[in-house]
Amino acid sequence: MAQIKKLWLLFSIITTMIMLMFLIGGSNISQGFSSSYSFNGDMDPRAMRRFKNLIVHIDLKGAPPRVEYLIDFFKLLSKNHVDGVVMEYEDMFPYSGDLEDVRRDSGAYSEDDIRRITMEAAALNLEIIPLIQTFGHLEFLLKRPAFRTLSEDFIDINTICISDDRSIDIIHQMILQIRRLHPNSTRIHIGSDEAYHVAEDVRCHQKMSNEKIGKSELKMRHIAKIGKFAREIAHFKTVFAWNDMFDKEAESAIKGAELHKWIVPVVWGYRVDVTEDGYFPEGLFERIPNVFEEFYVASAYKGADGARQQFSNISRYLENQKSYTKLMDLHPKAAGKVSGIFVTGWSRFNHLNAVCELLPVAIPSLIIDLLYLNYGISGNSAWKSMKNQLECDQETFLRGVLSEWTIRGCEFPGADVFEIIMHEWKRQVDRRLLGRADLSPDQKSPTEVLSNLRTALKPILFDADIDEIYHQYLNDFHSIHSRTTIYPDLMNS
Repeated sequence: MAQIKKLWLLFSIITTMIMLMFLIGGSNISQGFSSSYSFNGDMDPRAMRRFKNLIVHIDLKGAPPRVEYLIDFFKLLSKNHVDGVVMEYEDMFPYSGDLEDVRRDSGAYSEDDIRRITMEAAALNLEIIPLIQTFGHLEFLLKRPAFRTLSEDFIDINTICISDDRSIDIIHQMILQIRRLHPNSTRIHIGSDEAYHVAEDVRCHQKMSNEKIGKSELKMRHIAKIGKFAREIAHFKTVFAWNDMFDKEAESAIKGAELHKWIVPVVWGYRVDVTEDGYFPEGLFERIPNVFEEFYVASAYKGADGARQQFSNISRYLENQKSYTKLMDLHPKAAGKVSGIFVTGWSRFNHLNAVCELLPVAIPSLIIDLLYLNYGISGNSAWKSMKNQLECDQETFLRGVLSEWTIRGCEFPGADVFEIIMHEWKRQVDRRLLGRADLSPDQKSPTEVLSNLRTALKPILFDADIDEIYHQYLNDFHSIHSRTTIYPDLMNS
């Protein structure tokens, strides 16, 4: 058995060497690839694409970009026929008055920043769609001492107590302040997903008893009430809400709470294949079109591959996009009510969690996804088109293998960050996973790589976020077990 393992290891080394020889000789083997089909993306696909309205989401609760970088990012989105940008502000929004303490301690956007963001987006034909949490995911608010008593649970500060009048007043204030700085936005997203502690507090118990309602009706009435306020008082034409707080409810219950009058559901799912049995609630795509005039779906281009994931897995996210096309084919009635797709990019799983993939690292993934959603292309065609658009080196590639390792020499905003993390830092992590502590004379140390990353991030992120990333990456690196833990049998052979 030991001899077989040694032979297997030798075979793996030889195979790797052969692959590297092909890469080094890329200029010779690239002739066939160069002649393959590549779409330049000049044709406007809006009239023909499956999901008519294409919206990209930016999560600002982790590593929020500086305004200049956001504008460069918007230019990429506009070039790829995106219609809107969902800005999940969290504590980056410049709240004032009673809400002033909600703002981030360092690096929150100013009112002038918000005006510039909306103005630059409008010039690129992108509508800014603000997203404000109004139910769950309110850690950024509830962690502040002034609002702690509004939490449904005093330990897990995820869910606001929707039975407290002060909670509703605070939510109204947030919506109105967002409306003031987004006078031209026709749409808003009120979140409403993953509220983990509904009806646990005595205030909710009392309300349910007084009004003779159950937990399901309590939560649906709340979402409908906030949707009504956003439309009738804040004058947003469309109010989006995530689906998971009501997607198991009966049609009669949803109509009874009048949800269908005030909100447009966004059905989200970030699994590689969302059509797998049991992933969505049974009968969801029969109920949704029966109750709502329209709805949207939501995929992901980053932030759904692990709470501490540093590296982009382009193929994984592309498969998620493809599975939504398959989902629509499986449910033609529901497909007729789908008005568009949100392509989400999460920065943290929640406000108090670690940082996921950074935005510059995820740009090739997003462009591949947009090429697929716009034109239906994938594989080598989409890969080459993405490299053309991002002005990457076309010489380095493996035929038929769509590897992030081959994305080099690019010119997109943050390309230097992509290369440091996806090449230099990933090499450090991979060596650590294999128990390799030795460094060749020309190889940088882990701290040198992270110092270079810190410098590359300076024009993109705020200093506090750069410090967090530096220490998170270094701590995660040192927590990796050696090869003796990962491959104990191999070490004993």
